[in-house]
Amino acid sequence: MVGLHLAEVLCVRAQLPVIKGGIDSKVIFIDGGSSLDVSTVVGLSRQSGQDKTAASRNIMLSRAFTCFQLTNLIETRLEETLEDTASKLVVVSDFPALYCDQDLEESIGREQFCRALSGLATIVKSRDAIALVTNSREEPTQEMARLEPILKRRCNIAARIVTRGSATRVILEKHPSLLLGSVDISMVTDRVLESFLETGLGWEEQSPHIELL
Repeated sequence: MVGLHLAEVLCVRAQLPVIKGGIDSKVIFIDGGSSLDVSTVVGLSRQSGQDKTAASRNIMLSRAFTCFQLTNLIETRLEETLEDTASKLVVVSDFPALYCDQDLEESIGREQFCRALSGLATIVKSRDAIALVTNSREEPTQEMARLEPILKRRCNIAARIVTRGSATRVILEKHPSLLLGSVDISMVTDRVLESFLETGLGWEEQSPHIELL
């Protein structure tokens, strides 16, 4: 799971040409937690030398407020939007949270979660794209803890980011080739997105925007 502003960092980096460490792609951002920080996107685009307006427009944003909306977006709109935009990165923020609503029957939430996860994995793999799923809650609920193993089984890479004061620790929990462990960092890693595509590390398993709804 990924926290902090890593999603925004990758949304900006994805738009860079390959020679500069990006994948020269637009981004589809399905916001399940109203967590996209537009000011961070603007700041990062300036730092990377991109036009802030163009960088914002290249993020196709849609917000889901219930688990049913999120599942529907993935099942009915994602594949078409990937094809129309030729995007190579899909971000789904706070993915597990909507399926763990206290007013939602647990069995229904789990069924919807599995449907959405299966659809996301299948669609992204078929389009040769990358899916980044985030969960901003460091202390998961009991139901979230029960959904985590299902999520980890379907992804190639799982990492947890823990922040304590000024210290940030990245804990690698699953990876197809690297040794698992943790590292303390002072900033987000500069690893290029191109390497994720080359090694097949996708799914195995208020600015202008385009609404998918």
